[in-house]
Amino acid sequence: MIDMREVEAFLAVADHLHFGRAAEGLGLSTTRVSSLVRAFERRVRVGLFERTSRQVRLTPAGARLYAELCPAYEAMSRAITEIGDPSADGGSVLRVGFATTLPAEFVDETVAAFELRCSEWRVAKSPFPTSEWLRWIGETWPVDVFVTWLPADPALLGLDGVASGPVSAHAPRALVVAAGHPLAGRTSVNAEELAGHAIVAFTEIPEGISRTWTPRTTPDGTPMTLRWLSTMYLERAMRAVTDEGVGHLTFTGLLDRYPMPGVVEIPVLGMPPMAVATVWSDQADARTTHAARWFADIAAEVGATVMPHTAIVQRPAVDPR
Repeated sequence: MIDMREVEAFLAVADHLHFGRAAEGLGLSTTRVSSLVRAFERRVRVGLFERTSRQVRLTPAGARLYAELCPAYEAMSRAITEIGDPSADGGSVLRVGFATTLPAEFVDETVAAFELRCSEWRVAKSPFPTSEWLRWIGETWPVDVFVTWLPADPALLGLDGVASGPVSAHAPRALVVAAGHPLAGRTSVNAEELAGHAIVAFTEIPEGISRTWTPRTTPDGTPMTLRWLSTMYLERAMRAVTDEGVGHLTFTGLLDRYPMPGVVEIPVLGMPPMAVATVWSDQADARTTHAARWFADIAAEVGATVMPHTAIVQRPAVDPR
């Protein structure tokens, strides 16, 4: 039988990547949280965290379990809260999804700022894989808004059925490769050099995003060598990196939230940056759309303050709204 105290301890440490802060949030001692996490690791028979004297990081198994457990736990917590909360009636809850690779500080401060400034609303947050929202286009979204990584400002991607707010942050591009890859020892790589190496591309995402995430040619027009994957999930891309020796184009800092042994991250020069932005269905009702725009604006304000990448790359002059 699952012990929910162990699950809560695991999720709290995964959120904060810090046992002390997780313990504070749960109202428990650090020793108790550590004990619960160790018990949970024994239950699932795999290590979930890499612990050093300086930092705590999710293992690949931990990152996968976190992505699977969070939506279910958040949905259960939301159902328990809303069943006895009259304020939940009438649409006062904004369901917000966050990509699991976003910094916890950004997520927490955005939610807090929105609930403070928009007191008639409260947020029910759920984590999802970065690209999960692409499955929802044209369907019923399980959340009202989703904050995620994109390969460019959303207004430039031409996505039908999707509305978007301003960009919250930019991050320079990076290439993730196995430690034995020919480029692994480099401090940076020029975009033109990518043509000589197989790079992951996804068949199950819209063409506008696919071509922007993994260009078909280098900036000078040299064709790229693509390794097509019939998926849209990071876990599969990372297996291709470790098992097949290909590269995965992403944003700098990915391995801080999704650590993997034997994998390195190399900054890529000469490519437009990745962006963090808020998206939602353009079929949402007027009240939800108003709240979504409000939330997106606040997320942009918070991102400019707490996400360090914004100071690295200058924002474009075009207003994505």
